[in-house]
Amino acid sequence: MLLALGCLALLVAVSGMPNDKKNGFNRQWLKLTLRQQHSYQLPFAGERLFGAGDSLYLSEPSHRQVYRLDGDLRIIDTVHLNVNKQLKPPVNFFAGAGHIYVHEYNSGNVFSKGIQAAAFDSVKLSEGPFVKSLQLSDSSVVIRGFMPGSPRPVFMRINTHNGEQRQSDILSEKADAGFSSDGILCSNTKKDRLFYIPYFENGIYCMDNNIRLRYKHPTIDTVFNSDIEVTNRASGDMQKLYASKPRAKVNKRAFANDQLLFVESELQADNEKADTFRQYPVLDTYHIETGSYVGSFYLPVDKRNVLSYYVNDATLYVLLKDQVVSFTLN
Repeated sequence: MLLALGCLALLVAVSGMPNDKKNGFNRQWLKLTLRQQHSYQLPFAGERLFGAGDSLYLSEPSHRQVYRLDGDLRIIDTVHLNVNKQLKPPVNFFAGAGHIYVHEYNSGNVFSKGIQAAAFDSVKLSEGPFVKSLQLSDSSVVIRGFMPGSPRPVFMRINTHNGEQRQSDILSEKADAGFSSDGILCSNTKKDRLFYIPYFENGIYCMDNNIRLRYKHPTIDTVFNSDIEVTNRASGDMQKLYASKPRAKVNKRAFANDQLLFVESELQADNEKADTFRQYPVLDTYHIETGSYVGSFYLPVDKRNVLSYYVNDATLYVLLKDQVVSFTLN
């Protein structure tokens, strides 16, 4: 497990694709009416939007509290994270049925509490760290972690009430601690479709909520092999893995409602203007049931300031460095 700890501690930041030549694909532009609903200037630095239905929350970098937002995106409540420790990143947040869930990856723990409760409960999900996670219900969590002593990543669905586990070996071929297959894990609103989109290559992996593969479908870009190279180094009694050359990120963020999967792409299409691509985030959309491409659209915000997305039905919320904005998708 020391091997896995070393791997996770040294997952380095990735480089963007230079886009200095044609990438070999075109985008189909959606005739979309994108109307801004609300905008709220934040009095502090935000980190991530998350929510459940109409309930919208905002985390902040110190991980000492989260904030509940109203329909006008203003802060109406503060939920203090009284977990008797300083949460260390990476940390992920989820909401559901009046509860807040905090996943602390390196400790392997999940903390949860009712919105009105005084203290958090804690559950140990794994002896070692994990690298991706989803909270499906109050008793069901999906993580991408490691078996003891193994550098091969596996998906695991864990029942936090009785400890039962189900495993999946999707994208577990390489024993490189997940360097080559690192990506984005998200779900639709109903939590019956889970999506894994690799950062560094073409592909959408759709699973059911028992982490069984339903389909693999390519994204519209042309990157089929990310050519990741990993170096193994010894440091005392710990083996550490490093990315030995910069990795070109293809897909940056992803999220879904019950109709569409939205993928923010890092690749410029051949029918895009370079200035427009540099200025605005481009979202490629796919049918969640089949993975087939629907079309693309630009989001009218500065892509350099985007931190997080949350979608509820046809309302898209965007967290920027200094504000929260909501849009209606027609």
